[in-house]
Amino acid sequence: MVEVFNMEGMPVYKLRSKEEDAFAVSDLEGKGLPCGIYFVRIKKAHGIETAKLLIC
Repeated sequence: MVEVFNMEGMPVYKLRSKEEDAFAVSDLEGKGLPCGIYFVRIKKAHGIETAKLLIC
C-alpha cells in the first residue's frame, strides 16, 4: 500500500496494490496535488518505508 500525506499529516492519496506492482511518482500526476512537500509511506510485507516527496 502507498499513502501520500501533506505537511499537516492529512492523507491526500492512497493506492492499494499487490506486492509486485511498482509505484512511480508519475502515478501522482493528474491527481490535482499542488506544489509542495509530501511524505510517502510504502507498506510492504517486510516493513514500512517513509520518504519525502517534492512536487512542483
